[in-house]
Amino acid sequence: MAKEKTSTRALTGSRIMHKNIPSTICQEVDGGFIATNGWETLLNNVLYYETYFDLSAYELDDLTVVPTALTLQDGVPYTAILPPAPGDPDYRLVVLDIISQEKLDVEQIYTNYTTSYDIPGSPASKEDWTQLLMVNFRLMTLQTDFSAATLLLPATSGSFGSAEPTAVQKLWLYRIIMPGANDLSETVCTIPPTRFVMGAEIVQEDELPYMMRLKRSYELATQG
Repeated sequence: MAKEKTSTRALTGSRIMHKNIPSTICQEVDGGFIATNGWETLLNNVLYYETYFDLSAYELDDLTVVPTALTLQDGVPYTAILPPAPGDPDYRLVVLDIISQEKLDVEQIYTNYTTSYDIPGSPASKEDWTQLLMVNFRLMTLQTDFSAATLLLPATSGSFGSAEPTAVQKLWLYRIIMPGANDLSETVCTIPPTRFVMGAEIVQEDELPYMMRLKRSYELATQG
């Protein structure tokens, strides 16, 4: 039986949501990285920034957010200044941009990637593919084509994720940066500002699909 339509405090229809992520300058100091502008670091030199889209008004009125477009506005250069000569030609930078229905364990993401090249949503990861609306992966390496020897350019990239409709209170946003090299000492890298943008339709589903969506969200939140 169709769910009876009720009045809602939140408005249904098309929405554009966006969240700015600040730039950061990260630098190796005493065997570990430090970062600026609210970025966090892990002991294994991983940098990350965590924030979220607040969907609580929609959740309060039993509404569903249906993504129609998930993208990044990100075009400013990434750069790396390497140690004094001879330097490290193997310098690389993994950049992960993620929109998730559940809060993520950044340490586990690092471990999965460095041990088996698995990223969130892949078979060896803890996360279910449906919980990850977007996973944008880039491997940045130093370019050698022109004189700006500090410029990092994408060597490979890929987009993953389900773009699944959601009824959660928060969509978690992550930028995760994983520098890698034979020698990271004295390295300084700059990560430009980025904006997450999500186009969505806010809809009121029938009761059964909405309850199944809530059940699935609960299962994802409690899986171990």
